Amino acid sequence: MVERGLKCSVVNCKFNKNLLCSAGSIEVNCDDKSIRASESEETCCDTFAPWYDEEM
Repeated sequence: MVERGLKCSVVNCKFNKNLLCSAGSIEVNCDDKSIRASESEETCCDTFAPWYDEEM
């Protein structure tokens, strides 16, 4: 069975559920606020919201 969903490896994001994004929608932008990126490292998920775990 193929698991579908948007992968997320940011373990302290409140939308990360078992390494998949559970946000209803996401916003991805360029790090430098431009409208073009050359590689994924130049982008960021602006939907990120911190979730604090006392064990971290």
